[in-house]
Amino acid sequence: MTQVKRKLMHRRCIESYGFLRDDGLWDIEANMKDLKSYHVNREFDGSLVPEGSPFHDISVTLTLDDTFLIKEAVVSMDAFPFPSCGGAVPSFNALEGTRIGPGWNRWLKETFSGKVGCTHVLELFPVVATTAFQTMWQPLGKKYPEQVPMTLTKLVNSCHGWADDGPMVRKLVDEQILHIPSEECQ
Repeated sequence: MTQVKRKLMHRRCIESYGFLRDDGLWDIEANMKDLKSYHVNREFDGSLVPEGSPFHDISVTLTLDDTFLIKEAVVSMDAFPFPSCGGAVPSFNALEGTRIGPGWNRWLKETFSGKVGCTHVLELFPVVATTAFQTMWQPLGKKYPEQVPMTLTKLVNSCHGWADDGPMVRKLVDEQILHIPSEECQ
């Protein structure tokens, strides 16, 4: 790759965390900050966002049970470009009682598209979902070992690392943790 001089203009920082709470529930948090390397004047009122200060500062915290059921959803917007952006926050209360799983991302897009939602909040939900899985996978596997084979079966062919002919799946099959139906039986 040819080296060309560059100047940083924008930085997006996304962080996510998973916590096991003392009450047995899980808190999964994600935060997104957009930072500019120059001063920005907001178009709606001309106010200044100084270089390095957040243009967007948006957080999501979902409290989940062991089945990925959302018990509580908290969205906060500490920095945003337009005065009405924060008005989208109450819409996300509709997440409570839903479950992270197959079809959840599609439901999010359908439910929070257009003027009821926020593009940047929606960008955080896939981060929250994968963080939840990464946070909860091993502890739940120890707590509910009988469910591990079924859960692993759902991961087969979900990505290159989980390919049915790849080393990880073969190892689990060889260890008799996972059973892959042969093509002859299909």
